[in-house]
Amino acid sequence: MYLAGRNQVINNHSLIDTMRMFHRMGYGGMELSIVRGLFPVLAWDYMDDYVINEVNAVSDELSFPITALACHKNYVTDEDTFNAQRKLLQVAKKYRTDIVIMSTGMLLEDREGHPELYDALVTKTRALCDTAEENGVKIAIEVEPNQLFHNLKIFFDVAEKVKSPAFKLNFDVGHLYLSEVDICKAIDVSKDFIVYSHIENMCMGEHCHKLPWDGEIDLLPVYRKLKETCYDGPVSLDIYLQDYEKVAPECLAYINREVFSRL
Repeated sequence: MYLAGRNQVINNHSLIDTMRMFHRMGYGGMELSIVRGLFPVLAWDYMDDYVINEVNAVSDELSFPITALACHKNYVTDEDTFNAQRKLLQVAKKYRTDIVIMSTGMLLEDREGHPELYDALVTKTRALCDTAEENGVKIAIEVEPNQLFHNLKIFFDVAEKVKSPAFKLNFDVGHLYLSEVDICKAIDVSKDFIVYSHIENMCMGEHCHKLPWDGEIDLLPVYRKLKETCYDGPVSLDIYLQDYEKVAPECLAYINREVFSRL
C-alpha cells in the first residue's frame, strides 16, 4: 500500500502545482477531485482534454499516477452533479484510472421519511453503473454518516437492485467505523466490493476526521486485515479540518512508519 494525496482540500495551488507539491512531500500519487473545497464547486474543466493531457504529462514526468477520480457531491438530488459524475466516468480512462469515487451527502433530517429518495438512489446509481460498464470503469461508493449510503446495509440493498459489476466500495476506515463499529467484520462482508481506501482516524459518535494518531481506531490491524483479505493499493489521506499541506508530512511519516511498513 502507499499513500495518495487529495487535491480537493488544497485551494491555494493549481492542480499541477498540487501534484508537484504532493510528489515532493512523498505521496505516491494523487486522488483527483473535480470538487474544489468544502463548499462544493465543480471544476468542469478538469474533464477537458487540455487539462487531462497536462496532468498526464506531469504524471509521466514524476512517475506520479492519478490513483482515482472523485466527486464528493450528491448525484441523486442534483442534476448537474449527476451529469458531472457521468462525464467523469467517461473520461476516467483518459486519466489512466478506472476508479471514480462518489458520495451522496444528505443530512438525516432531510432524508428520513422520504422513501422516494431511495428509489431515486437506485435509479440514478443504476444509470451511472450503465455508463461505468460502457467505459470499463468502476464506481467506488463512499459509505458514511450524512449520506444516503449511510451504512453497509443500504449499500448491499442497492447492490442487489442495480446488479452491476461496476458498483464497488471505497473503504473509508473512519466512516465505516462510525457506521459498522466492527471494521474487520465490515472488510469480510464487503471484500468483493472494495476497490479503494481512505485513511483517517475517528471517535465513535463523532463525524470528525482526526489525524492518524488521534481517535479510537487502531489502524495497523485494520489495514493488515484489508491487505490480507482483498486490497493492497493506494490509500488517500482524508483529512480536511486541519491544514492539509502543513500536517501532511507528519501524517505521511506516521502512516508509513506505524502502519504500512508493518503490514
